[in-house]
Amino acid sequence: MGTERYEHGTHEESARTLATSTQLSAGQMAGAIGEGRSFLGIVIPVEGEYARKVSATRAATGDPYAYIPPHITLMSGVPLPDPAEAIAHIRNVVSAFSPFPLRFAGTDTFYPVSPVTYLRVAEGERELTELHERLHSGPLDAKPAYPFVPHLTLAQEVAPERLAQVRREWEDVSFNMSAHGVTVHVGDGAGSWTQIEELAFSG
Repeated sequence: MGTERYEHGTHEESARTLATSTQLSAGQMAGAIGEGRSFLGIVIPVEGEYARKVSATRAATGDPYAYIPPHITLMSGVPLPDPAEAIAHIRNVVSAFSPFPLRFAGTDTFYPVSPVTYLRVAEGERELTELHERLHSGPLDAKPAYPFVPHLTLAQEVAPERLAQVRREWEDVSFNMSAHGVTVHVGDGAGSWTQIEELAFSG
């Protein structure tokens, strides 16, 4: 995503929070979205020890988005149609999934297409891809600008040599986590994102 902001704690705290699935009424949603907010973003938070290391790495490189909590992006910048219809669709898709394991291992880059170095998803790619495709359907049927590659960003918008350095430093790193659910955000198209929901995988 772009410059979204949301707070996070430990894996256990995330699981407990998502288990309650924060949901807004149509009126509350309209108030949270506000005038001029018209884009959706959906992510899976990545938390714990390695998330803190990722954040530290991004800050050390001078990454201008280092303040963004680590996450896997499932949807970003999709125009928001009718809010109630869109959120109903997202809730329906997410509720059909059960928590699933994720493993990150090895690095790659989108450079030179995009100045990003990232950790690859070694386990859980099938579930992430299916979730991505189901979300991008129905009222949110929008073709992404680029093919979906599930990943965890390590550095962004920094010089090519810094991207290469981070890639070398993280090449042998691997860690596991469980995906418990998603957070839903609305953006104004100018880089500001507001979280409006947390939804648990409950299938």
